[in-house]
Amino acid sequence: MLRKLSGGSGFTLMELVAVIVIMGIIAAVAMRSIGSTLETARVNNTKREMEQLLFAISGNPGLYSNGMRTDFGYVGDVGSLPSSLTDLVTDPGYSTWNGPYVSSDFSEAGDEYKRDAWDDLYTYNSTSIQSNGGGGGTLTRPICSSTSELTSNSVSGAVTDAAGNPPGDSSSAVSVILTFPDGSGGTTNSSITVSSGGSFSFSNSIPIGNHMIRSVYSATSDTVTAYVSVMPNSESFASMRFPGALWAASGGGGGSGGLEYVTGSASCPGAQNDEVQFNIRNSGSTSISVSWLVATYSHTPTSYFQKVWWGSDQVFNSPNPRAASGDMISFNSNKSIGASSTETIRLEMFRDSQSGGGSSVDMTNTDFTITFSDGSVITFNSGT
Repeated sequence: MLRKLSGGSGFTLMELVAVIVIMGIIAAVAMRSIGSTLETARVNNTKREMEQLLFAISGNPGLYSNGMRTDFGYVGDVGSLPSSLTDLVTDPGYSTWNGPYVSSDFSEAGDEYKRDAWDDLYTYNSTSIQSNGGGGGTLTRPICSSTSELTSNSVSGAVTDAAGNPPGDSSSAVSVILTFPDGSGGTTNSSITVSSGGSFSFSNSIPIGNHMIRSVYSATSDTVTAYVSVMPNSESFASMRFPGALWAASGGGGGSGGLEYVTGSASCPGAQNDEVQFNIRNSGSTSISVSWLVATYSHTPTSYFQKVWWGSDQVFNSPNPRAASGDMISFNSNKSIGASSTETIRLEMFRDSQSGGGSSVDMTNTDFTITFSDGSVITFNSGT
């Protein structure tokens, strides 16, 4: 028979065995919990590292300064995607390379930036970064749907003088030069001549990034320089205005191309004067199709508009973000205006906030320049 130890303060063998069993169970549960916590931490760390690699490749879209995105990563500097993750840390011999693009917490351990939390190498294939998740399931961080989203975008715009007039018959003397990385370590200058309405377009060949754009009027050697921010899978718009009055206005309030402003038609019909309405006329002999417009204006306080109407058709509605001066407004469907026909256009809901809410803004007595996709440019004052 089992007996308690002398003094009556000890434990029986059965009690000791029970304690040991319980401690074993607790230890097993703790180990499973620790293992699960460790695995979760590895997954989260790997996801965080893959996001940082994504930012190194194509930039952090949340970094802005003075209203312009400032970070486009490797692609923004070089103009192409890296051939491997090594290019993010080691200069491949490109003059436009501005790395390393991987933060210091990665690079402390040699090639650590290439490995996930299980110490396995990431798989990189230009459109995504993958981890095998330690064999427990693949983790994928997309970079883009196709490389063209990052390397083959468009830039369009319009050139006017200080009075808002397009070059008209002087257009052959007006060129626009866009400078951007060529994808092979250098830069390229692409030059085109503007239309009589001042419009220009660089199509499907521009990588993301902030690129210098210049307009040159050779007759007077005047030059205007600006920067255009090219976003992924987009058509960016650049409004170029010379500081001098270089070209005479066409009839109809500065009309050019086929569309003219109908003199005296501008007004602010909203109850709080927070709308701008005006009429345009097709002065040509054929129908004109319009797919976008750009409204440029200066106002204090800064104002943003939410809707655009073409006659009775609403062609644009964006409450968050609202459109700002100089933004290209793409119509939800192309609109046509027949030869010698007139159409009413209305910009609605001017507010002092771009991201929703905000107070109505009185737009009376505001100077506008409207550029249309066919190259026409008109100017007017919204009236009192």
